[in-house]
Amino acid sequence: MDQHTVNTIVTSVKQDNKGHWHTLENSPFYAEGGGQPADRGSIGSHDVLDVQIENGEVWHLLSEGLSTGTPVAVRIDEDVRRDHSIQHTAQHLLTAILEDRHGIRTLSFGIGEEDSSIEIETAAMDWTQIEALEQEIQQLIFDNHPVHVYEIPDEKVDRPRLRKATNRTGMIRIVEIEGIDYNACGGTHVEMTGQLGMIQVTSLKKVRGNIRLTYVAGNRALKATQRAREALRTIHHTFSTTNETVAARVIEEHTIRLEREKEIKTLEERIAKAKVKAVLQEDNYVALHVGRTEAETLTTAIIERIAATGRIAVGANYSAQKLFVMHDGTHDIAVGTFLRAALQEMQIGRGGGNHKQAQARFTSVSELERGMEEIVRRLQEGGLPC
Repeated sequence: MDQHTVNTIVTSVKQDNKGHWHTLENSPFYAEGGGQPADRGSIGSHDVLDVQIENGEVWHLLSEGLSTGTPVAVRIDEDVRRDHSIQHTAQHLLTAILEDRHGIRTLSFGIGEEDSSIEIETAAMDWTQIEALEQEIQQLIFDNHPVHVYEIPDEKVDRPRLRKATNRTGMIRIVEIEGIDYNACGGTHVEMTGQLGMIQVTSLKKVRGNIRLTYVAGNRALKATQRAREALRTIHHTFSTTNETVAARVIEEHTIRLEREKEIKTLEERIAKAKVKAVLQEDNYVALHVGRTEAETLTTAIIERIAATGRIAVGANYSAQKLFVMHDGTHDIAVGTFLRAALQEMQIGRGGGNHKQAQARFTSVSELERGMEEIVRRLQEGGLPC
């Protein structure tokens, strides 16, 4: 039997809306705490869904209940334990280097499903600084510093060396990265810094006047590198670029797209003017425009222009399967209430709006056409359900 498997017995059981919680005579599971998620694994044939500490007892969540006194084989998910240990030890390294070499304190820490993060006490940081930090960290990984985890009586703790003061008494669990960090910590950690492999900062964001660094380590860092490489290969293949030219090419394509969008907007404005002119040649109280192939933005621009002339404007966009109803505010009808009530009577589409404008979405073009015809008819005949 390996170090991740223990034979024990169930000592107590309770139930809540999450499931069945169990305590064990001897539990190897790490309970959630200190920014680190709980271990995963199994108790007997049941997956452990969560592990929490309550009044000093470790409670394990299962989907089904076991009887008190039941002998069970308990196994920790080794991959999850290793991953959490890597992410947590990586945080110790980041915190130590940021504080000792750069005078920046770590304020909070958390391990997520995909990445981990620390909030650090600084108002600004840029990617040049991040890359220099990663190089410092990588050297410590290459140096393969030992990581010692041990318990000592509180009176023997070298409190001036502690990374963060602790008010714990009795036996204190110390995590010491030789020559780098000395901390009172209850989490799981690797045995040597070389086991971290690599630490990559993936994002930085301003929060509450500080900076939040998101990072990945170990296999998470490897997977992040592979995803980035795959994305870069796709860009290379699409634009026939190299690592040296890819940035310039992407910027060039972005500039071209912006110029095309400006041209499209100018053309849409011309088209809108022409279509509005054509609609207004018909002296109708209700003006209808049908956009069978045009973009939704063009349809709404046309309807807004028609409504501005004092008509009640109805527009249909086939690609979005949407219907629009607008006026300039001089009409008594609240088109939002009207449209919603009409759709409820027809039992098609969903929509609403306010006094001056409303829209509805349909599940098919045939529904859209049916709704459009009925809405126009009711508006023209004054058969308003509101």
